[in-house]
Amino acid sequence: MATCPKGHDSATGDYCDVCGARMDGTPPPAAPATGSPAAPPAPTGAGEPVAEQTPCPQCGMPRTGRFCEQDGYDFVAASLGGAPAAPPAPSTTPTNTGWQIVVGADRAYFDIIRAQGGADAELLAYPRFVPERRFPLSGERVTIGRQSRSRGIYPDIDLVGPPEDPGVSRLHALLLAQPDHSWAVVDLDSANGTYVNDPATEPIESHVPIPVGDGDTIYLGAWTTLTVRAAGPQ
Repeated sequence: MATCPKGHDSATGDYCDVCGARMDGTPPPAAPATGSPAAPPAPTGAGEPVAEQTPCPQCGMPRTGRFCEQDGYDFVAASLGGAPAAPPAPSTTPTNTGWQIVVGADRAYFDIIRAQGGADAELLAYPRFVPERRFPLSGERVTIGRQSRSRGIYPDIDLVGPPEDPGVSRLHALLLAQPDHSWAVVDLDSANGTYVNDPATEPIESHVPIPVGDGDTIYLGAWTTLTVRAAGPQ
């Protein structure tokens, strides 16, 4: 039985089995330095800060992650100085459905236009056959005109033909959905004007919405008519 420098009886000859001191009295080796900075914590997400129990400034609901579960507020974007990434508010303009435009031709309207004696009036010829075409109306706005690939114009109601009415401008007019689920027509500074119900009168003023409903007829170009139809209850 050996005795360690601290007076303990030890059954081992290298280190005291009571206190752990070296039996020959030499000091133990120094412990490794501990001054190195601790490793940073693992990231919690793709650049996102740790979620905090802070209320959403829009609805007051406690934060549980990057986005508010109530209204979608983006806490990260707001902390970086960006605008809150909340979902956009629903549009107050209705998305009208069930309406359609019936495209045809009117000989009486053609005669009125030709009698006005424009620059190319004598070159106009009424087409022998104009097939009826139907275009559904939906959304908030529907453009009317003739397609032009070179100018990048692709109207929703494309009157390029055949037969093609040369009096229709590339972007001639616009149909706008109204809050009461009806529509209004707007002339877009067309070359030959837009008429509603009576082509013998003055064309409608450009950029001024004119209400139209079921059965109303829009005249444009040299012979083209667009009749508004309500296909079902609005």
